Amino acid sequence: MGINGNLKDISVADLIQIHCIDPRTARLRIDQQGQLAEIFFNSGQVVHATLGKISGEEAVYEALTWSEGLFDVDNDVVAPKKSINRMWSGLLVEGAKRLDEKDKLRKISEQNQSTEENKMGQKFEEILTSLAGEVSGYSASALVGIDGINIAANSKGPLDPETVSAQMTMLFRLVDGSVEKLGAGVLEDNLMTTEKSYILMRFLPGKEYYLSITADRKTGNLGNLRLMSKMVTEQLFKAMPH
Repeated sequence: MGINGNLKDISVADLIQIHCIDPRTARLRIDQQGQLAEIFFNSGQVVHATLGKISGEEAVYEALTWSEGLFDVDNDVVAPKKSINRMWSGLLVEGAKRLDEKDKLRKISEQNQSTEENKMGQKFEEILTSLAGEVSGYSASALVGIDGINIAANSKGPLDPETVSAQMTMLFRLVDGSVEKLGAGVLEDNLMTTEKSYILMRFLPGKEYYLSITADRKTGNLGNLRLMSKMVTEQLFKAMPH
């Protein structure tokens, strides 16, 4: 039995280099959450590798991307066949090049995603701003995830949407659960009437998000409130990526 350890302490590239500089016949096995990679060495070269259904150089390049996993080395284990002819140094250079390209693609993807999220957030805010001019007695509105996190909000007063949304989400989820247990059908909306306000909550399709609208009770109109909530939930849902 040779060395064993964790990839958090030493990289796959370093393990390959160690076993090629010190020429020996050996097998390096790496287990990453049930995925098994095997790399075989002979006379200072990598001669064969497997990772699932992948074999040869591609298996080495994939293993080089791993940064976590347990490994062990068995000396004097002969490769079942030869599937790699490239020098070990060339494998590491090509592996590093692919990692660099993959990292660049990841950064580009993250930038694009961030741009799309910003555009989507602006669209949500535009919809809620437009809603403010259509609801009688409008006070505030918010698009909220079922986890209680605000996606977008609009308020005419000093209201803190973040705190209110977290509390309202718990209530809305309890109401929805109770309706299901009663067998009363699908919850269309939930209206709370207080001394000063109407608070209406309506799910978007899929129930991952909901719209909350608060309106002044004296100047608000329930018919208008329900109609606008239905229209706006449809607009918000269409603005989301599908």
